[in-house]
Amino acid sequence: MKLQYLGTAAAEGAPALFCTCDFCRYARVKGGHEVRTRSGSMIDGRLKLDFGPDSYKQMLDYGLDYTYMKSVLVTHSHDDHFSHDIFYRRPGFAQLNDDVPQMTIYGNEAVGREVAPFESRYIGFKRIVPFETVQIEDYAVTALEAVHCISSGAGAGWPVVFENRAYMRAEEALFYLIEKDGKSLLYAHDTDEFTPADMEFLAGRRIDLISMDCTNGVLQANYVGHMGCADNLRMRDKLLKSGAADMHTVFVANHFSHNGLVPIEELERRLPGFIIAWDGLTVEI
Repeated sequence: MKLQYLGTAAAEGAPALFCTCDFCRYARVKGGHEVRTRSGSMIDGRLKLDFGPDSYKQMLDYGLDYTYMKSVLVTHSHDDHFSHDIFYRRPGFAQLNDDVPQMTIYGNEAVGREVAPFESRYIGFKRIVPFETVQIEDYAVTALEAVHCISSGAGAGWPVVFENRAYMRAEEALFYLIEKDGKSLLYAHDTDEFTPADMEFLAGRRIDLISMDCTNGVLQANYVGHMGCADNLRMRDKLLKSGAADMHTVFVANHFSHNGLVPIEELERRLPGFIIAWDGLTVEI
């Protein structure tokens, strides 16, 4: 499998809209890999992971063609991961030949509600739930429960256990294990450290590539819902100890907020043994 990172930032991008922090000023001058668009990836040029608001620019930058794309895996409904631009795939907004397949969007109940008004010959939806493996094209895909979308407000109805405490989520956020031809890839964005149920499911699997949320970067953030450098190192140790990973597993840090970002060279120093993702990076397993 070949994983291409199309966008590697969190919701604001990096440099962020309107921001004058030290990193954003640095990134505007430095350019190159320090500039990051909103999160999204592609497997083998076929299977899209999230469809954020920069998907159009990423299509142009990397010579992609979404026209015949059949499958999109969505982690959750936040607009930096699921943009309504995807609904331009319908007559009136696009001229679509007769051989264009229906594109199926896979996701949680919240994503399904957003798709429902647009379901048609060109756009479909299938709900995917944690720990059930489904066949999507040539891939075996299993959703896991993400520690994300944490809410204390009314309407929060999706419980998750994290660090021996139960939290309620506004929606059933997911991340994905994707397997094909004896290779496996874990795409863990957006989530905090994994739940006991996730760890039990992953134990002993010897995953080939693990892409881990690093939204907080070098910050020592105490809110629940994302990881940073210190969490990534701790999570890697847990995965190695459980047999979910081994000495051959490729670890990648991805999904960075400008608030915790430092230059790539510093991230590499903080995360020894990790590849630091940048827009356009391709990793093959």
